[in-house]
Amino acid sequence: MIVIGIDPSSTSTGYGLVEYRQRKCRYLDCGCIRPPAKMAFEDRLVFLYENLCKILAEKRPDEAAVESTFFGKDARAAIKLGQARGVLLLALRQAKLSIAHYAPAEVKKAIAGSGQATKKQVQYMITRMLELKELPQPLDASDALGIAICHVYQGGLKVSDNGGQRKPEVEALLKRMKR
Repeated sequence: MIVIGIDPSSTSTGYGLVEYRQRKCRYLDCGCIRPPAKMAFEDRLVFLYENLCKILAEKRPDEAAVESTFFGKDARAAIKLGQARGVLLLALRQAKLSIAHYAPAEVKKAIAGSGQATKKQVQYMITRMLELKELPQPLDASDALGIAICHVYQGGLKVSDNGGQRKPEVEALLKRMKR
């Protein structure tokens, strides 16, 4: 089973892929999708969507795990994050993947043993868990690996309820849109 973890952002979306076989996680790939800084926000959303679709087509994961939206003090930032997360979820669902959602503290606890762990502590533990020679870089990518590993160790318990299968009415709508 191949799991893709996603750490959503409108400026640097991290992704990480692990393979789970014979009760062991193996590192496959990680990185960031980074739209150009001066790109209009709406164009960034398209960039995120198209690049995630390319990764999904190339790597062909079986399941997806996404970090839940973090609510900070800045409402505008939260709205932008929600919009970025939405296009990423769209790409995952169009690839017919089941999607699990994990809170940041839940991922930290699963990886480092504490929901208050720092990003560096999580990155270090991921390096040990996956037996990597170097720390996965950048932090957004290592966070995404952590989300994928968390999903594997949670046993996929938080997978969205329709297992990646579209409802018949959604399929019908998509067919009408393609005409």
